[in-house]
Amino acid sequence: MKAKDVLAGVAIGAVAGAVAGILFAPKSGKETREDIKEYLHEMKDKIADEIGKATNLTKETYNKVVQKVVKGYEASKKISAEEAVEIIDNLEKGFETVKSKIQPEKTSK
Repeated sequence: MKAKDVLAGVAIGAVAGAVAGILFAPKSGKETREDIKEYLHEMKDKIADEIGKATNLTKETYNKVVQKVVKGYEASKKISAEEAVEIIDNLEKGFETVKSKIQPEKTSK
């Protein structure tokens, strides 16, 4: 398995908290929840791509990538500022899990 594949799987887990919080929050309309769900999957892929390029994953690098991707969705009005904060918080909490999954992969190549 490639580091990018491992990261994509781990990112799904890291996003799970954000998904649960956003999708089950009292929001107006099923369509809004579906849009957010789609954006979360897109964000996961973009974060995985960016982190896959890093030669040495640090918490600072990870957090910058997460913030850049999520803030891009916020700036384009695909998600609200509150949703962006919640997603960033949940993803940043997953750093150690992500690092433990991809660092061994990168060093074994």
